[in-house]
Amino acid sequence: MTHRTIRVMVPPPAPAETARMLTETRDYDALVRDFRWRIPARYNIGTDVCTRWAEADPDRVAIIWQRADGGVEPITFGRLEEESNRLANVLAARGVRRGDRVAIILAQGPAAAVAHIAIYKMGAIAVPLAALFGPDALAFRLTNSGARALLTNAEGVAKLAEIRDGLGELSVVLSVDGRADGVDDLGAALAAASPRFAAADTTADDPAMMIYTSGTTGPPKGALHG
Repeated sequence: MTHRTIRVMVPPPAPAETARMLTETRDYDALVRDFRWRIPARYNIGTDVCTRWAEADPDRVAIIWQRADGGVEPITFGRLEEESNRLANVLAARGVRRGDRVAIILAQGPAAAVAHIAIYKMGAIAVPLAALFGPDALAFRLTNSGARALLTNAEGVAKLAEIRDGLGELSVVLSVDGRADGVDDLGAALAAASPRFAAADTTADDPAMMIYTSGTTGPPKGALHG
């Protein structure tokens, strides 16, 4: 089994006046009584974790990626911003719209990060799925979520080939490992897309990610997160 390691370089925290959730106090009862979540009216994960850092310092390293060949590659916020914008444009050009579910079957690495950021920027819903799932497990989750698009690799494409006929809503499949029958080459699509994208104006409660439960007490259930 090939192992890939990524180290995420965490950006500095937001200013104290916006980052602090708890007021410094020795009175616990008062702390509980007076606590309020500070939830912004408008919020988009993609712009918060990527765009604002890319605009401030595009050369700042966001991820240090140890590739399968042992090489180490720094991934900057500027690169994440451009590639996620390109991917958002690729998906939009193929009919993916705000609120659509986009499944992700990718190993941990820059491509997975780009996928999440792009989906959030669009106001679509990311559906991360484990690479270890077999065809039946994938079929259930892709059908149950109503996934419109799938971002995957050659291994995911091979599993998809066994179940594709039963996935009526899945109309877009892009692979990091190139073109196949009914599958577009993600790299070529990104190269042809614009590096600029206007992120959706989303609220903090708009759906952003659906994560499936294990299914130990019945069929897996999609837990929707804002």
